[in-house]
Amino acid sequence: MKRGISIFLLAAILMLAFGAAAFAADEGQPAPPLQPQKQVQERKSRRVAMIPLIDRTGGWLTRSAAERLMDRMDREVHIPLNDSMHWVEFLNEDEAAEAFREAMAAQGKKAKPELAARDAAKVLDADLVLLLVVEQFYQRILPSFGWDWETYIESSARVVVYGYDARHDRLIKAPGWRFERTTYHPAYEVEELAAEALDEALGEARPKDAIFPLSDNNNQEGKNIK
Repeated sequence: MKRGISIFLLAAILMLAFGAAAFAADEGQPAPPLQPQKQVQERKSRRVAMIPLIDRTGGWLTRSAAERLMDRMDREVHIPLNDSMHWVEFLNEDEAAEAFREAMAAQGKKAKPELAARDAAKVLDADLVLLLVVEQFYQRILPSFGWDWETYIESSARVVVYGYDARHDRLIKAPGWRFERTTYHPAYEVEELAAEALDEALGEARPKDAIFPLSDNNNQEGKNIK
């Protein structure tokens, strides 16, 4: 009986000794490194600077036409759901205009708007600088003194879209022009021709190339919006 108790006590002592040794060994080892947490990168919004329209027509451009053309420019870079998702930050127009004016002045007499747009983009840290220059906006209604007594119209509109696409280091200079001298029809009025000329210029300028696809950190839904 005593011999059985002694064997039991010896086994218990050995177990305690091995346990203490293992604990001591663990204490001497450095703690295993923590697994790094997955870093979540913040989404960087595209920065777009829209310069107010520049009128070089000598005062012929009407207010309604100017508003219509600038509305078309705004729609060209409109981003659905941007108010909530903030994919694109539209910079303050006054600050953008000031940066552009300073860049033009720095070039001197032979300043090129597309180069000024590039310099302004650097100052503003902008991905896209875009502006519209209206160079010609002209219309005359001509009555006929012939046998047909038709009314004729002569109208001409010329616009140029300038800018800089920082993403592709691309200067933008895209003209559009329309001219009509024919029997009067509302579709040939100069405001309509100017709108058509702007559509042509924007098609060549491709300002959306500076915005889309959106940042790689955006979700797939955002990438598909155009």
